[in-house]
Amino acid sequence: MGSPNIIKGKWQVICEAGDCDAEARTVGLCPRHYQQVRRHGRLTPEREYHKRSGDCRVGICGEGQVAKGYCFRHYQQVRRYGRLTPERERVYGRTSCKLVDCDGRHSSRGYCKKHYMSEYYLPKVASVETARRSA
Repeated sequence: MGSPNIIKGKWQVICEAGDCDAEARTVGLCPRHYQQVRRHGRLTPEREYHKRSGDCRVGICGEGQVAKGYCFRHYQQVRRYGRLTPERERVYGRTSCKLVDCDGRHSSRGYCKKHYMSEYYLPKVASVETARRSA
């Protein structure tokens, strides 16, 4: 009946590349896919950008994606060394706050930022201020 590349209800032709719903302008391809064919002589889906929503490609890592499907730490490994380098990763002893009811991420001296500030930093600042006032 009609061409499968024509958008229903409109007379616009959609791109012939797989999973692309953009309007075709030249040779049945959208501008992005047409440029791929011009530059590389073929469609290059392996070079296309992917959405950054999701977790890191590395199975045991649960961090969010930053670039090329990796979290920041794993992306830096690939960028610097050309591969993942698990032998260079540090293993941290503590990953959560010392306090029982807190699930905050460890920052320093075994506490999350909030509890470290309340236990160590803020009492020292308060004692320095009282010493200034009394002098």
